[in-house]
Amino acid sequence: MSNVNAAKLIIENIQLLEQARNLLEGELSEKFLNAVDTVIKQSVDNFDEDIIAEYNFYEDETWFLPAKWQKAPFKPEDSKTWKYVCAFYELANEGGNDDVNHWWLSVFFKNDLDRMTFNFVLWKNGFNKASTKDWKEFVAKINQDYPQIEQLGFKFNPEGNWYLPIASLDKQAVIENYERDTLDDALTPITDALNTLKQAHPYFDQIVQAAIAKFGRVEEETV
Repeated sequence: MSNVNAAKLIIENIQLLEQARNLLEGELSEKFLNAVDTVIKQSVDNFDEDIIAEYNFYEDETWFLPAKWQKAPFKPEDSKTWKYVCAFYELANEGGNDDVNHWWLSVFFKNDLDRMTFNFVLWKNGFNKASTKDWKEFVAKINQDYPQIEQLGFKFNPEGNWYLPIASLDKQAVIENYERDTLDDALTPITDALNTLKQAHPYFDQIVQAAIAKFGRVEEETV
């Protein structure tokens, strides 16, 4: 289709497009992303340790971590307290392309630009005495020491994180379950990815402990 023909269709259907955008950015996205948060919470609640978490991907905030990965209480809205966290998991997009999708919903389905992931972040700011050179050498060696993580499907980022791509959702399954108000049943790829993350969790915990042993943790400030 030429740009001229596409422009004609847009003009002819401009009001419908406005209504579609309002639905997509409002009720549809909120309902879908709340369902995503629900299945993540259900899975994370089965971890065999105390978990700190935020489940609100409609506001771009879905992350979780074992309580032992924090040195002192922190507030997500207060960036100064994030130095007390040494690692966490998050729901995020892979990124890496100059072009991006405009809506999160697009990234959960097969597309040419991006895909969703579960990301393990070894948080450099939560450690003492970690120069850029020492940090990169450490995470590179750690990645070599734990080939099991890559074997489980995780990809390595030299900045200090490993991410697991989530398989694209089936559009027809999402449509059918949206109509039945059973969206959770269409999110099996997310649950499958979380099961893989659970298998990798002991390795990530060992990595966190190795980083603490090497660099030390940021101490809590006292007043």
